[in-house]
Amino acid sequence: MTVYTKGIEIHPGFAAVYYNRGTAKDELRDNAGAITDYSKAIEIDPDYVDAYFYRGKIRAKLKDKSGAIADYSKVIEINPKRSEAYLQRGIEKINTGDKDGGCADLTKAGELGFEKAYEIRKALCK
Repeated sequence: MTVYTKGIEIHPGFAAVYYNRGTAKDELRDNAGAITDYSKAIEIDPDYVDAYFYRGKIRAKLKDKSGAIADYSKVIEINPKRSEAYLQRGIEKINTGDKDGGCADLTKAGELGFEKAYEIRKALCK
């Protein structure tokens, strides 16, 4: 992680360094630190789709369902073919009581090639 911090000192406007340090923090289970770094990467590059996606995954893990849904929605806005964003957003929508919206997202994930989405849909959308 020290190498990323040094990279930030050298190139503070380089979003990928914040993203990479966020990923390292995520692996160390430093959820707050990872969210901060992913957010900084997004601040520098508002279309940094992976930063939104992985920040969404951490938010979901922390039970911040609305934050996770917002991040997955941004991923879909930037890249509407990102099937795993539909999958994750669908699960979070179901967890918030929006079963119809969640099931629709799971179907879309399957249509985009994420085959396991159909199995998850079958289990959650009875």
